[in-house]
Amino acid sequence: MRKKQWIGLIGTASLALTMVACGSNNNGNEGATKADSNVTPAESTNASNAESANTTPAEAPKETPKIKLVVSDHSIATPKEDDPRLKYLEEKTGVDLDVEFLPHGTYQDQLKLKFASGEFPDVYQSWSGPEQDLIDGDKILPLNDLIEQFGPNLKKNIPQAAWDAVTQKGQILAIPQPADTMAGQVMFIRKDWLDKLSLPVPTTSDELLNVLRAFRDNDLNGNGEKDEIPFSMRENFSWGENIFGMWGIGSAWTEYFYNNEVIMGNIHPNMLKSLEFFQTMNKEKLIDSEFLTNNRSVWEQKIKAGLVGVWDHTAALIPQWNIDLMTSIPDQKPEVIAIPTPRGTGYEGPVGSRWSPIGKTFIVSKAAKNPEAIIKYFDWLISDEGQIFTSLGIEGDTYFKATADGRITFDAKKTAEISWLETEFRIHGYNPEVTKIKLADDAMFEKLDAAYKIANSEGYANEAVGMPPIADERNMTTMFREAAAKVILGKAPLSEYEKFMEAWRNQGGDDLIKERTDWYNANRK
Repeated sequence: MRKKQWIGLIGTASLALTMVACGSNNNGNEGATKADSNVTPAESTNASNAESANTTPAEAPKETPKIKLVVSDHSIATPKEDDPRLKYLEEKTGVDLDVEFLPHGTYQDQLKLKFASGEFPDVYQSWSGPEQDLIDGDKILPLNDLIEQFGPNLKKNIPQAAWDAVTQKGQILAIPQPADTMAGQVMFIRKDWLDKLSLPVPTTSDELLNVLRAFRDNDLNGNGEKDEIPFSMRENFSWGENIFGMWGIGSAWTEYFYNNEVIMGNIHPNMLKSLEFFQTMNKEKLIDSEFLTNNRSVWEQKIKAGLVGVWDHTAALIPQWNIDLMTSIPDQKPEVIAIPTPRGTGYEGPVGSRWSPIGKTFIVSKAAKNPEAIIKYFDWLISDEGQIFTSLGIEGDTYFKATADGRITFDAKKTAEISWLETEFRIHGYNPEVTKIKLADDAMFEKLDAAYKIANSEGYANEAVGMPPIADERNMTTMFREAAAKVILGKAPLSEYEKFMEAWRNQGGDDLIKERTDWYNANRK
């Protein structure tokens, strides 16, 4: 950080004082002994030559490479410039790090303003690959050779799917942070409800229907009212992906390579099967009647009140759901577990929610002066030592090792204090060892680890990862939601959605599909 300038000034001052001191000692040699005064001029010359021959000139100290890094502040408190953890990071990576934290809400806009004014940081953070116009304008540095030379830990710890997401025409255009889980959502279920009914975990769509019916028909929350909500989701079809995913598709414009085309999931034939299932759920009152309008707070409150039997969420939050429910409805003795996505009837392909192989990415500008140092910096962050640091902090400060067995304990009181460290600088994916240390609850860790294993063993590829964004995606998504909602609510037959799919292709959709397919063939195949 900029603080290193002070270190340089102190070093310069110390050197000057040393030179003055040495000069004073030389002037004091007037009191030399007689033995010294009897040395002949020739002997003196020979001695001087010999001394010169045995003395190597002092090498100038190497300047610490500087890196300008721009990242989102992720709407959390960021560290002060003199934070000891930043100093530790610089020492370990051997760089002078100048970090600029941009406000999360306006991050993309501010980044674009920088680019428009010709300001390109050495590295900047994104959530995908670099913008196509920057690639076309030759502003992005391909990293293949640098990673091969200076990134052994990057190669070792980042899976191929993450590299593929940031690669075009064989060129690696960013350093990806692997997502903790490949599948973005998993299905949660109230295991205590299953146990009360002596029902096994459902493994097919038909079995899931039977479980939901049982949840509807029994007073599982014990309040004497028929208020159980078998399945709930949020507005705009969010947090319901695993229902669509029983047939290997998603609600958003996830793209698939199907019949030699890259098509949108909303016009995939399997969309009809999932909409028919949703239609049955709605007709039989197996889904929240407000599933189209639930905002986050309303949705969460229903779950915490002990009304909901099944829902989707991110695997990482299963400990929190258990804690919240045990706090809000302790008398019910609730237990939440993640389950594999049931397989849709008549479907044999991958199930789950779409793969999200990357969490965020770091893109190196072609104008960067120290690209080798940048790769070494990220390589240390994803090393074993770097993973412990970005998750747990510094030994003796936030975590401690027991001397006898080397066991590590984490000071949970300092979690908030170092939250920025993991949010801003962690580039590794899920690490069960450090996660277990930080969670410090074996029972909760088992639930979390099981959820992660499910999320990393199912799901389907989204071929759009790394593609340029669709300009009209928002309107397209609105069109899908409206057409799908009519079918689910019974206001239109399933055949109406088939007409929507056909009309969309005829009204410019085929041109978009050809454009996306051409990009895929040119950059991925």
